[in-house]
This record gives sequence, C-alpha cells and structure tokens, in this order.
Amino acid sequence: MKKELSWTKEAFSREVVLVEAGQPVGGMQGRAFSADVDAYLYDVRLRFDVTGFLIHSVSIHDTKADDRIVGTITLRFGKRAELALESGETYTWKRHNMLMREWDMIREGVSDADDKETINYSLTRSFFAEHGDISVEDDSSNASIVVLTGLFIRNYFQRRRRVAAAGGALAAGA
Repeated sequence: MKKELSWTKEAFSREVVLVEAGQPVGGMQGRAFSADVDAYLYDVRLRFDVTGFLIHSVSIHDTKADDRIVGTITLRFGKRAELALESGETYTWKRHNMLMREWDMIREGVSDADDKETINYSLTRSFFAEHGDISVEDDSSNASIVVLTGLFIRNYFQRRRRVAAAGGALAAGA
C-alpha cells in the first residue's frame, strides 16, 4: 500500500477526515463524554477502546468482525507508544519534536537495523483547523489499522496536553 493521504481536523471538532486524491476515504470521530474513538479507512472499521484512569490502555476492535480485538496500544510516559497487532507485528509511534508536527509509525524488526519507517505523518497547517499529510509505505494487510492508530495516538497525546494545560490554568486562577 503506497499511498499519499491528507487529514483535516476542524477547530472545536472531534472529527478527523482522511482524504485521498480529493476524495474522503476515512475518518475518526471521538465520542462525547468518553475517550473512545470510532475510525474507518477504506473498508476497515475500528473502535479504539480507552480504559484506565491515570494510566490508559487501548484495545483496538474490528467493528466489522463482531468487535474482535485486532491490536492493543501501550501508552508510555514521555509521549511514547507501541502498537501490538494480533498478527504479531509490532509498531512504535515516534514523534520528531515537542510540538508533534511530524511523527512516524515504525515497524519493529528482529534488530534495530531491521526497523522500518512505514508511515510518516506531518502537520502542515494549524490555524483554526489542523491539516496534515500521511505518506504510507506499508505493504502489509494491516496498513489501514496502522495508519489510523498513528493518527489516534497523536490526537490522544494532544488531547492529554490540552487537558493538562486547562487544569494548570484553572489551578493558577484559584
């Protein structure tokens, strides 16, 4: 799957739209009063089920296959995350800078030399709406799951950052 996609998230919206060649091909929608997210890309339909209080874990459910779990995300401190698919593939989410303007999903190999950057994401514009590009060089059958997961993880960390900032602002005003 060699693809070039773009994504958009309008200001104050819980929805992300994925586009290929000007046509919508996917999206993500956060649920009200929940950290869970519904997502789709092409014919893949997923639900990211976030559980836990301080330390969250995420189960990825295939909603087209009786809600079967197809992977899990381990979220670590320091804005690090790992995706483990039921097929045995493992991916690491890696950001390039503090502002999360560029990040990757890296397929883990047997050794560090075998690791392969398979999906690159970038935030190209962020004024009232976030716009970015996704370059996919993943030829596995799970490429759509990995694409959606990389975007989910970035949005998860961004949401946590905003919640922490709002909490700090409230504490400072008290």
